[in-house]
Amino acid sequence: MEETIDNDHTCVSQRSHFEHETVFMEQLSIAIQSNAKDAEKALDVLKEILTSYQEQPHLLDPYLESMIQPVMTTLRNDVDEWLETKVLSERSIILFRLLYLLTKTRGYKTIVKFMPHEVTDLEPVFEFLSGMNTQKSELWEVRYVCFIWLSLICMIPFDLKRIDSGLQSEKTLIVQMLDLCKRYLCCTGKERDGASLLVARLLSRLDLCHDYLVPFVEYSKERLGSDADVFETAGILTSLCMTYQLSPREVLLPTLDETILPLLTMSFFDNYENNSLIRKLRTKLTQRVGLCYLKPKIASWRYKRGNRSLRQNLEGNLGGLVSASQPGMMTEVEEDEDVPESLETIIEILLLGLRDKDTIVRWSAAKGVGRITQRLPQELAEDVIGSLLELFEENTFMNKNNELDLSAVSDHTWHGASLAIAELARRGLLLPERLEETIPWIVKGLKFDLKRGSHSIGSHVRDACCYVCWSFARAYAPSILEPFVNEIATNLVVVSLFDREINVRRASSAAFQENVGRQGIFPHGIEIIQAADYFSVGNRNNAFLNIAVEIAKFDEYRYHLIQHLITITCKHWDKAMRTLASKALYTLVPQDPKYFIDVVLPYLIPNAISTNLQISHGALLAIAETSLALWEVGTVKEQYNAQTDALSRIIENLPPKSLITFGSEHIREAVCHLITCLSETKLKQDGKLEGWKKVIFSSLERKEENVQEYAVMAFGAVAKTYGISKEEVYHCITQIDSSNQMVYGRRGYALGLGTIDYKLYPEWLHDVLVQICKATKAQPQNYANDAEAKRNAVTGLTQIIIGLNDELKAVVSYDDFQLILQTLHSCLTDYSTDQRGDVGSWVRVATVNLLQYILPKITKLDKNNDKKYLNSNDTIEFIGALLKQSVERIDKVRSSAGIVLCDLIHQQQDLSFPGHELLKKCINKELSWASPSDLYPVMVQILSIPEYRFELLTGLIASAGGLTESLVRHSSLCLTEYMDSLSILSVDDTVSLEVMFITILEIFSKYEKQDRVTIPLLDVIGLLYESGTLSKVPNESLHLKLFTLIRKETFKGKNVRKLLSAIKVYIGLISVDDYLKVRTKALQQLLSYLVHAFPRIRMEVSDQLFTQLSVCDEEEGIMEAIDILTGTDWTLSLKEIKESRDQLYPLLNIPKPVLKQK
Repeated sequence: MEETIDNDHTCVSQRSHFEHETVFMEQLSIAIQSNAKDAEKALDVLKEILTSYQEQPHLLDPYLESMIQPVMTTLRNDVDEWLETKVLSERSIILFRLLYLLTKTRGYKTIVKFMPHEVTDLEPVFEFLSGMNTQKSELWEVRYVCFIWLSLICMIPFDLKRIDSGLQSEKTLIVQMLDLCKRYLCCTGKERDGASLLVARLLSRLDLCHDYLVPFVEYSKERLGSDADVFETAGILTSLCMTYQLSPREVLLPTLDETILPLLTMSFFDNYENNSLIRKLRTKLTQRVGLCYLKPKIASWRYKRGNRSLRQNLEGNLGGLVSASQPGMMTEVEEDEDVPESLETIIEILLLGLRDKDTIVRWSAAKGVGRITQRLPQELAEDVIGSLLELFEENTFMNKNNELDLSAVSDHTWHGASLAIAELARRGLLLPERLEETIPWIVKGLKFDLKRGSHSIGSHVRDACCYVCWSFARAYAPSILEPFVNEIATNLVVVSLFDREINVRRASSAAFQENVGRQGIFPHGIEIIQAADYFSVGNRNNAFLNIAVEIAKFDEYRYHLIQHLITITCKHWDKAMRTLASKALYTLVPQDPKYFIDVVLPYLIPNAISTNLQISHGALLAIAETSLALWEVGTVKEQYNAQTDALSRIIENLPPKSLITFGSEHIREAVCHLITCLSETKLKQDGKLEGWKKVIFSSLERKEENVQEYAVMAFGAVAKTYGISKEEVYHCITQIDSSNQMVYGRRGYALGLGTIDYKLYPEWLHDVLVQICKATKAQPQNYANDAEAKRNAVTGLTQIIIGLNDELKAVVSYDDFQLILQTLHSCLTDYSTDQRGDVGSWVRVATVNLLQYILPKITKLDKNNDKKYLNSNDTIEFIGALLKQSVERIDKVRSSAGIVLCDLIHQQQDLSFPGHELLKKCINKELSWASPSDLYPVMVQILSIPEYRFELLTGLIASAGGLTESLVRHSSLCLTEYMDSLSILSVDDTVSLEVMFITILEIFSKYEKQDRVTIPLLDVIGLLYESGTLSKVPNESLHLKLFTLIRKETFKGKNVRKLLSAIKVYIGLISVDDYLKVRTKALQQLLSYLVHAFPRIRMEVSDQLFTQLSVCDEEEGIMEAIDILTGTDWTLSLKEIKESRDQLYPLLNIPKPVLKQK
């Protein structure tokens, strides 16, 4: 089954038909014919299939009859059986659930059409539904399906009073059904919706509505005015909505003024002001009541679009009117119809609904306004439209620049009003003469964006206004919209390209496409919709940087795009939008450079020194990108140079607070970017350079990394264009010294030094290299050992060496290069940690990246020069260090080292080192460095190369102490399996178990008291003894040396984890039966731990000793020792357990240690 429904990787919209028909019908047959257990499994499969069609339910339509009829046939028989036995089978419940799933996927209105509806079904189904226990919540699908089934059956064209057998109760069948519905209207589940539908169907019958409709409305009013809870309120309102939709108008009219209208204005609605469902139902009921007041007709005064054919529109055929009449509707007669005054209340409630805080309420109100207006006389309809347009004017005012200010308006009101306008336009109720006052509001709505705190609101308003433009396309003839085409087209293009939200960009693109197709008069419409289609505008970067360039080729749109970017997007609240706007301007400059010099720069320069940080930031970035683009175009250099004075003064004219206040980091980024771009344009300086450098140096000392990044680029650009003095370079050198407590400055200046071109200043390079190498070293003081400063120093060193390129040996002396190599060695051993974890890994990754460049480069240069800067030992050490990093516990470190290793092994032919062929065989480009299961089985094979064994084994052991279970398991398991496969002693210098044991001891000696290595090392050694691997080594001196190292490592130690790991190794040493000395020392150490200060250590030793002794020969002393170990509570005080411990020495035949007198 998984194969048939495995569609997670495909887009459901790609389906063209019901692909699972065969599987569905097979499982349906099982559900109908099999036992409950098999039917339950079949239902799970059917549910999975139906869920996958949730977004394309119409594909099921051709198969619904064959799906539903066999189920209903079975259920009719089951209902008859239940009437006799009163027992409902599990299979029947499953089939009811299947029907519910179908209604959930396709909707009950479609599914109910395929249910049987014979006269003989009415009473059995009703009795069956009445017999369902309301307390059994698991039967809710049964009850819901029965309700919608009954709602179909009760529509039979016979008098229901005659069908009533009268056998069940003194009450009539109709009364019983209504009573049952009233009971379920209070329900909290789906049955409430089914009961509402059944009530509406019953009360809409001509033979019942006269007797039962008014009483039910009275009952509803009484319940709503008393103690009805939220569920009953929702149920009653839903049933009333359906009733006033389905029942005959002449029956409903008498209930309007006396009953239903007072109900709509009852005070109980105030209790549900926070319940969106109740407010929506009230709005829906209001529009139904309003429609009842008015005769069903389509207004003759409405605007009737001549041609609805897209093909004929494109052919330019505008003839052929469509008739206004529809089935069940009548056109307005000449004489005016009396419109009741109560309709004012209805329209007032709907207009209030347009202001509601929830979209579903506003949408319902908008549809209500459209439907009611369609039946009104023209004069009253114009009043409604006038009221709608007044909603746009609420809380607007003219600001000091004589521009309309929308900052105080409600986004809810604008959204509701826009939806209502769209509904009116779609129905032809917004007459062409109203467009002149409507379209300006819609255009403003397309760019509606109100700042609220740190974000903005208004995307839903923009989306609704796109819907309005879409409805205009379908409603009006091209000749009507022609005066507004340019305004609508340019604004839709701007929104589809530059709006922040993807749904708004796509909505605008769809509206533009509809207008192009329906109207055929949008400038360059076809070319634009080919470039800016639904999918291409989905990617914001693509819309800003690629599509905008294509559309800007058309004069009609170019200047609107540029103006929108500089007046709106550059001032946007979202920093990412401002950045994108500046990049978009850069791409647009070549279209009309003169316009940018004459219009754009004069507009942006005053904004750059604004006290509003958002405006200033956007303008600074825009000026930077525009200036650079103007310089690169090259055709307007003279006009650009004329702007020199204005551009160079921007930075000195910035408000002083802009660079130090909250949020100043964004301004500093923009200022540094501006300096970078102006420097690249070789802008003439008239004493402004000092001010620029002051900003750069202060930005290099900021704590924000992104500010430092921009400052470093500015530093390099200024140095390249205008030069740099010795004093400035040595100022940077002193700032990166580890004694400098301003760690942020150390970070920034280290990067800054890497941007200088030392081929022009070789005399300063020695001092720079010495200081920058010193800055990479780990420091004992916490304040001085800053990980970012060390990483940046390595990054700066990398930039220096890359910048020197082939001049490396000409500029860097041999001694300085050896200093660089020593620095790289020490950086690869930086395992500094703080609260963030292994921050030394940042330094190691930066070093690894430098090795990728420096090793091949210096090897290549050494080939052409007698004096070798890189010797074979250095190469071996670096390859070993890279191998070590490639098996580290951190994924990013492994990946970085692995990529460099692959490059050095496969790409660099000049670089020679031992084991090259084996490395090439083991390490390939397809190797997944992030996957421990793929990596470690390969890497352990490289342990056979003696030159790299120590470093690689260290890395493998360190990984065994990682945090992730898969990493620890694969690294330790692969290592133990590899060692277990080795021969015990060496033959012809091959790797052996003894050689590996010696290497392990060397690692232990080197990393003494370094828990990062020693704890996982103890764990691995413990595993090797537990598996019997190390016990096979016949050299007792090695075991004794290991014991000495462990004892020294744990002496007076309080690290519980280390002690627990050491205990496992001591237990392993006991298992070395051939060497009594080792076994005795290990047992003595373990017995001393039985009186350790930590109870957990004592418990662990007793458990481990018990396990080890249990597998020994059953000697009398051993058995007695086991009894002591198990019978003593080792968590008691030391005085109480010391005697028990002492009894173990003679039983285990080992001497009790004697303390030496000092």
